[in-house]
Amino acid sequence: MNIVDKLIEFNTTRDRAALGVTSDIEQRTLVVIANDILEWLKLERKRELWIEQGKAITHKPLELNMDYPWCKDLERLLNEDNPLAEVFCIKDNCLTFKDSVSDDYIHEVRGLAHEKYNPPMIKD
Repeated sequence: MNIVDKLIEFNTTRDRAALGVTSDIEQRTLVVIANDILEWLKLERKRELWIEQGKAITHKPLELNMDYPWCKDLERLLNEDNPLAEVFCIKDNCLTFKDSVSDDYIHEVRGLAHEKYNPPMIKD
């Protein structure tokens, strides 16, 4: 199972085991982390499509503000043994893929996030 499926399974079930999280990070914080990663991956797929169309766009890491507690918790998660830590790392206060992750896998998870992650619209 790839990381997108695990993030979506967590969003659906709220079962920490889907992400392999054993630490005491609050459930709400895990939801924020999962959604932000999925949104970033989905946007990265759009960037891939724009690049294919010849637009002058580049891929960008997910910028983190370490003043926010969820960013600190994400950093802590990535220093533990879990599926997120196998795929992602933090460099210069940005979430990015580990160097060991293949380009094919990155392309695959961006596409899956674009296809599968469709949160409901918030209406007034």
